[in-house]
Formats: sequence, structure tokens, C-alpha cells
Amino acid sequence: MRYELNKFGYLQPASVADAVNMLTKYGDQAKVIAGGTDLLYRMKDGVTFHQPKYVVDITGLGLSGVTYDGTNGLRIGATTLLSTVQSDPNVGQYYNAIKQATTGHPSQIVNQATAGGNISQEVWCWYLRNNFDCWRNGGTVCYAANGDNRYYHSIFGGNLCYAVHASDLSTALFAMNASVTIAGPGGNRTATMDQFLPGVSIVDGHVKENTLHYNEILTQINVPVPASGTKSAFFRVTDRDAIDFPFASVAVSAAFSGSNVSSVSLVLGHVATKPIRATAAQSYLVGKSLTEDVIAGAADQALAGATPLTHSAVGAYGTQDGYSTPGNAFRVYIAKGAVINALRLLNS
Repeated sequence: MRYELNKFGYLQPASVADAVNMLTKYGDQAKVIAGGTDLLYRMKDGVTFHQPKYVVDITGLGLSGVTYDGTNGLRIGATTLLSTVQSDPNVGQYYNAIKQATTGHPSQIVNQATAGGNISQEVWCWYLRNNFDCWRNGGTVCYAANGDNRYYHSIFGGNLCYAVHASDLSTALFAMNASVTIAGPGGNRTATMDQFLPGVSIVDGHVKENTLHYNEILTQINVPVPASGTKSAFFRVTDRDAIDFPFASVAVSAAFSGSNVSSVSLVLGHVATKPIRATAAQSYLVGKSLTEDVIAGAADQALAGATPLTHSAVGAYGTQDGYSTPGNAFRVYIAKGAVINALRLLNS
């Protein structure tokens, strides 16, 4: 049930260092805001642990823009709009998976949401978003482990949390071996996407999906120059394109020797608390041409380690409706289809 926004203070720092000082001063009472498409959603829904007394607006700190050169690769400022990333000619020429990952969303979202906010957004789980007292909201249980877990929950296991990371862009950035620059009290640090999104972890005493501390700010996304002849693609499967997050997505980046794959990065999105590197599928693909049989084999390899959840709900999609696999096992098959379609795009 959606509520009115609580009152909050608005802070406008003059520099990144000033913003870090504000976050350090106010601790858990302050949150960074740029596009606000996720933070304001949580605030309006009244999620207990996501009700800051202050928001720190970083949109005026010069952190927007996309640049590219043949040595340093792609640089995306954290407050760059997704629509700006999508329309950049260098993104379209060298990083097709990133372009496709920012395409297909409503214009209201891509013209407001930022690249940094997208990859650091809170996970999606209808228990969290409806203010249940789960691990991420100050409680001591994950309701999805045994509750209704059909849509927004992991098919690759979990620990304290079985929610899914909802960012399309993160999946593409994993496949392109990107890193992020983070500003904090001690200066800047760089983290690979695997280090930035390690899955469920405890940061500053809270269950989180990323490793940002309360007084750190993501300032830039860095994507290396792809090897010559590299092709990349992104494919998502959604129920309702306009408002929903995918059941599964796949990003792939591959280099070729003739018609055979010489190296490949294949990443599954929206299936766990972080993007999942399909290492078995990657090994399987190297040295092979992307025939339909090979593509189907790669999809099987990519989902071989899936451990979908079950639930005992009766009713829609439950046991009394004649479905033999209640829970989210159906998403394994959807994810296989996403792998197949992403690899097919490399042949187009």
C-alpha cells in the first residue's frame, strides 16, 4: 500500500568531498539521490529501513556524461541519464550489449534514471517492497525462502536473502568486464563489478547487495576497450514491458577466430542477488561455431546449476491448478530461452 512521503531534508553539496562529508555526518539518516526512481519509490512505500531524514543531491557535481577513447575505453558518469547512455554513438558502435540493456524501457524511466543509480538500486522483492520485517528491512527472516517466490526471487540459491538484483545495465557491465570508481572519506577506490556486486553481504551492519558504505558515492563506470572483432548482445524476457522487471536476462560478449568463439563472457541477470557468470557455458562455447545445437548446449550448461525455489501456496500457479513445479522453476526455462536468443543475436 503506497503512502504519502514523509518529510525529509534536502542537502545540496558543492563537491563530491562535500557530499561524502554530509553522508559521514548523518550516517543512516541520509541517502544519496540523483534520478530518485528507486529511492523515492521505497520512501513512498514506507519501507522502514529506507526512510532517510535527509537526501543528498549529487546531480550538480559534474558526474554526468559519456566519453570514449581507444586507450581508456568508455567512461560513464554516475549521474548520466540512461537515455544519454543509450543514444551515445560510441556505446552503439563498441558496446552493443550496454545499448540494448538501456533500450526498451519507458521514456519516463530512461529520461530520469541514472546509470549509477541503476546499478546500485535495491533488490526487488515484494516482501521488502511491502515493508515486511525481512533481513533487508531490519528483521531476521527471508519470507521468500518458503513464501510466494514466483517472480522476484533467486533460482541460484541464497543465504540471508533470495531477492534478485533488477538492473539490466549491471548484467551488461559484468559481461563487458567493467569496473566502478567510488569516492569515500579516504579518497577514490576502484572495484570490479564482481567486487561491487558480490551478492548478499553485510555492509555497515545491514544486509546489502553492493559494497558501497554509507559514506561512499559511486562516481563513474569504466568499461575497457573491447578486443578487435568483439560482438556483444543483451536479451531480456519480461511479462509486461511497460512496468515490469524481466524474469531473466542475458548479456554476452564474444571474440571470434574465424567463425569459432575464441573467448566469451556470458552473464545471467535477474536470476539471483547479483548477475551470475555462466562459467560452464563459457568454457563450452570456446572453440565452437554458434550453430543451433551449440547454442542450445550452452543454454543447458548456463542453467545446469540452478536451484529454483518452491512454495506451498494453493491457487494461481499452485498445486491445485495442475502445475507440477510451484515456485519459480519455470524461470529456469525462461532463462535458457534468454541465453539462446542472446547468442543468436551474435549471428545476426
